[in-house]
Amino acid sequence: MEKNMQVNFEFLERRVLDSLDKTDLEYIRSELKKLNEPTIVCGVGGSSVVSEFGSKVIKSKNEVISINSEPRDFAYNRFTGFKNVVSCSYSGNNYGVELTFNNDLKKYLLSNNSFQDEDVTYLKYDTTIDKERSFISIGTTLIPISILLNYYLNGDNKRLYDFFNKYEYNFEVNADAYEIFSGIDTSTTSKYLESTLVESGIGIPIVHDKYSYCHGRSTTSINFNNLAIYLYRGTELDNLLLEELKKYYKDVIVLKSVTTNPILDDYQMLIQAMYLTKYIAEQKQKDLSVVEYSPVVKKLYKYHGRL
Repeated sequence: MEKNMQVNFEFLERRVLDSLDKTDLEYIRSELKKLNEPTIVCGVGGSSVVSEFGSKVIKSKNEVISINSEPRDFAYNRFTGFKNVVSCSYSGNNYGVELTFNNDLKKYLLSNNSFQDEDVTYLKYDTTIDKERSFISIGTTLIPISILLNYYLNGDNKRLYDFFNKYEYNFEVNADAYEIFSGIDTSTTSKYLESTLVESGIGIPIVHDKYSYCHGRSTTSINFNNLAIYLYRGTELDNLLLEELKKYYKDVIVLKSVTTNPILDDYQMLIQAMYLTKYIAEQKQKDLSVVEYSPVVKKLYKYHGRL
């Protein structure tokens, strides 16, 4: 399939629903249920968005300690007390997976691939639609996240289907930076926004914890011509900040939740955020699928040495 942002967004919902139809979801749910001890979930790049969501699902659904971690952390943290590691990777064979599996933890791989390793439990998802060819992963990020949400919802996909919409935006995109207002309840969405803006080069992101913003992080608003992206969940702090931010930012783009459940809201906001980055890219005449990336990528992407 041609590398094209428009095509990949047109196929987004179909790719997700096709994967949910073709994947052995019952097997994945049964294996995830076995995570009854402290668990680390890992991913790098676009897969770090998956691992962020996965750590939330496991913590809430299984009622165990669960954290998200970068692969490099395994070279420096001991992770004492943790028993499981779930590595998230579309290909399943990058150096990050190797780093997260170089230990005595029980190993799981959430991936589009599986390999011959008796020490690893493979949580493989499938799709019959053409593989997404894109610098910024849209479908390959949302597919495993949707499978994790399926587990959270006990296999009830009807609720999941309700979140698929083509969100529309209308604002002037030129700004010095994009300031993202988030928190632990919307961290999957803010991680996607931060990584996509950086990796595509369509904007410079600054991520604020909402309460931390109340304690000195507001200075950029009076020194730069920035846009605010606010992940709104209807709290008193949300309402106060929105009232004040409109006075200091060029524009405030609000992504709103539709439930009172932070996991469902984070999923639905993630889809909103994907269409938001599509809009910004279009206005800047860029394509998220075909990014003019730095030449240093060729030297760094396959690094395989001491960290």
